[in-house]
Amino acid sequence: MDKTVPQICGESSQKSAERVAKKLVMAICLNRVRLFSHLVLISMKIRSIIFLIVIALGILPVTILVALNLPKTIERLQYAAELETQARSHIDFTQINSRIRCLKKSLLRSATLPSTYASIVDSSALITLSNVMQKWFEADEQVKGVMLFNAKGHELLSLQRKKNTFMQVAVSQNHSGHLFFDQALKIDEFQVFVELLDQERDPFHRTGKEEYELIMATPVVENKEKVVGLMLMRIDISQFLTNYKDSYWVSGDGNYIRGREVESKLYQGALNGTDSNSNAFTDFPGLKIYESIDPLVLTGNDKRKFAWVPIVFNKEQQIVMWVGTLIDESAIQKWKMKLTINVVLLIIGMAALIFMSAHWISAKLLCIQKDLLTGLDEIINKEEKVDFHWGGPLELQNLSHDLTAFSSRYSATCEARNLAEASLIESEDKFRSLTGSALDGIILMDHKGYIAYWNEAAATIFGFSPKEALQQPIHSLIDPRREGENLSVKPLEKVGSGTNFAKTVELLASNKDGNDVYVELSLSSTTIKGQWHAIWIVRDISNRKKIEVETRKQQQQLLHADKMISLGLLVSGVAHEINNPNSIALLNTPILMRSWESAKPVLDEYFKENGDFAIAGIDYSTMRKELPRIFMELEESALRIKQIVIDLKDYARQETSGQMAAVDVTEVVEYAIRLTSNSIHKNTEKFSTDFSSTPLMILANRQRLTQVVINLIQNSCEAMEKTAQALTISTRYNQKVDGVEISIKDEGAGIAPEDLKQVTDPFFTTKRSIGGTGLGLSVSAGIVKEHNGVMDFYSEPGKGTEVVIVFPTFHH
Repeated sequence: MDKTVPQICGESSQKSAERVAKKLVMAICLNRVRLFSHLVLISMKIRSIIFLIVIALGILPVTILVALNLPKTIERLQYAAELETQARSHIDFTQINSRIRCLKKSLLRSATLPSTYASIVDSSALITLSNVMQKWFEADEQVKGVMLFNAKGHELLSLQRKKNTFMQVAVSQNHSGHLFFDQALKIDEFQVFVELLDQERDPFHRTGKEEYELIMATPVVENKEKVVGLMLMRIDISQFLTNYKDSYWVSGDGNYIRGREVESKLYQGALNGTDSNSNAFTDFPGLKIYESIDPLVLTGNDKRKFAWVPIVFNKEQQIVMWVGTLIDESAIQKWKMKLTINVVLLIIGMAALIFMSAHWISAKLLCIQKDLLTGLDEIINKEEKVDFHWGGPLELQNLSHDLTAFSSRYSATCEARNLAEASLIESEDKFRSLTGSALDGIILMDHKGYIAYWNEAAATIFGFSPKEALQQPIHSLIDPRREGENLSVKPLEKVGSGTNFAKTVELLASNKDGNDVYVELSLSSTTIKGQWHAIWIVRDISNRKKIEVETRKQQQQLLHADKMISLGLLVSGVAHEINNPNSIALLNTPILMRSWESAKPVLDEYFKENGDFAIAGIDYSTMRKELPRIFMELEESALRIKQIVIDLKDYARQETSGQMAAVDVTEVVEYAIRLTSNSIHKNTEKFSTDFSSTPLMILANRQRLTQVVINLIQNSCEAMEKTAQALTISTRYNQKVDGVEISIKDEGAGIAPEDLKQVTDPFFTTKRSIGGTGLGLSVSAGIVKEHNGVMDFYSEPGKGTEVVIVFPTFHH
């Protein structure tokens, strides 16, 4: 009952109203139950129709669905079986290619042996070559023979496998002019010419058997230019394809060589009822027009499927032969029949199950109707508690529990509601007193994302009064987002609605004036009147964030300075270690030069008497001219290493005094160029300098000034995307300002106009992805300022950048 009822009516009127309300609620419930009962009776009368509809709507769609999808399922499984066959074919293809690579490698290694070339030039070396070949190929049964010919076609060496022994046999006649021999001589070095030849076309056939053989040949080349001979290898196909004895072997022109049914064809004159002269390209037309070198699956004229694997020794040559394996599909046909029978049995079982379930449900509903009418009559008229006990589905059990608790709950409803209202009023008073005096902003958001409460502290932080903020979408009003990436956060009503959570985050928000405010947001959830709400406790941390940023910058500067000190110490140590062995080279090179000059007259006299001779594999006549140049280059290189070490040690040396002295700017720039020469020559092919012919003296700290020039040169090198872009460094005297100028100009990517004003700001960088820290130009600008100088940037995007530094001239 409403809480205003006791104030308008007396206590007796309140009880009377409660009794009327109770009977009214019961009457409504009774009418609903009676309506439900009538619906159940109607459903009982049309039970037969329900059964027919259930069968029509339940079984027929399932049957149609199965009829539509079963062929596609079978087709997909057949396709999967074909993919599995293709995968096996690819494995076979990989295994065959592995054997091919081994054979090619053995043949090429044999052709490039020093004893092979020596055997062509001098027949006395044939014994050595024969012994090597026998050791190599004795255990490799697929190699049937090895032959060596000179360029004129004369057979110099012939090794053949007889009775499991790889031995040397007598050589045959001249093979010059044979098509295979001539084609093999024309291929390039490290290439292999391969053909599958029968007895009639094989110029090297010696077994006397009617059989096919794989012949591999590669030229023997002198000094990578002249072909002096031919190395030939004969491959036994039965050993090469020993894992495929039950498969079809087909030559490159389509002739059958071997197979389970080919044996029958060769001796009985037919292959599956075809003529004995049939060709594989006729039985499998796809083989003839296939242009790739990958395995494939084809269906023959007899409707059987074969997995064909091509054998190719060189990508630029055609397929040498095919190996085909029959695909057994009997298991797939059995599986199709079994699947069809199972589907039919499943449909019949579903129909029977649905019919029995519908009949049982109708009987159950009739029993429930009787219990329900009897129980409600006792609850309304006798006001007694009735227990309902119904089994079956969860819905029926829940209904019986609800009706059982209905009578006991009704009597306590009014009292519980009045107590709840009083407790709610007290809680609201306490909540308003607590939040109104808090220093942090407290905001209550309802389940739709609207502001339900807004205290005075929140109004102070964001500038919106409670009147302006209430019933406004909180995310649209203050725009909370993550710091740094300008990423908005997802609305809480979408992310956390319905869940309990507690979290503290730091966000950026907007106040009434549109300015950003750093806030620390503590989030928690609660339930009010059955609805999910979020509590926002907001604290303004703008001042704390500013202090944190400044502290972080100072820490980064200290870390960078410490890193540079460590790097300087490391460079000094490495330079010292390099200088020691280099000093030995500088000391010993002149001694070696003088030794050569002393020995040269004796060697010249020997040269005149005995002719040219070799020293360290080089003719003396060549060595006499080249050795002085070699000594000179060694000495110059050692001196250059020494200068680089000195420059590195000078640059890495820590400057502790901080004093300034008169220095020549040109010398400083040249010094910096030497230290960065590797980076310069790596990034540009057009490096030039234009230095003043007279000394340009300024008062400066030499080491710190070198650091500025090195930073600017490295930035220019990193800005150039192509080596064709130029880099120019110059020094000159500016009479107008009585100053010394250093100019570093590149043709790199340039600097965007919006970035040009802040390039010297600390930690500003456009190269953070490649390790840029944003401190190089900032430190350089500080050093220039310490020297009373000015550093200006002139840049145009896409055309390059010029940095000009001006220092006041130092007059003695």
